[in-house]
Amino acid sequence: KSCKSSPDNYVPSASPDHLAITLYIFPIATEIFHVKGSVYCDTCRAGFETNATFYIQGAKVGIQRKTMKVVYYTEGVTDSTGTYHIEVENDHRDNICECVLVKSPIKWCNTPDSGRDKSSIVLTHHQNGVVNHLHYANAMGYLRD
Repeated sequence: KSCKSSPDNYVPSASPDHLAITLYIFPIATEIFHVKGSVYCDTCRAGFETNATFYIQGAKVGIQRKTMKVVYYTEGVTDSTGTYHIEVENDHRDNICECVLVKSPIKWCNTPDSGRDKSSIVLTHHQNGVVNHLHYANAMGYLRD
């Protein structure tokens, strides 16, 4: 016995009222962003990633938005691949947010590289006309002592 209640070629029509209800129940943009990036140890003190670079597990990373003072801040920790995934609440419009190094768990690799210790990121739902919930930050690094 078949469970089909309509023929295979049936296409429901979407009335404007039906579309408005759907958009109200299932909004296009959520209030959560996902920021992804990585933290590495520059063992050669080259100022960039090399073949000798390794990625740091357990590094703390912060995301902040500042005006004259910090108005938003949240933190995350890198996983076994040196990658962090941080959820950020609310659309921050055209304000620039920064991913920043907070702390390295490695005592001999805990000096932030002044050129790679932060990464600017824009956290808004519309980036170049595309709804985007996942944002990537540039890799950030510590220098080996």
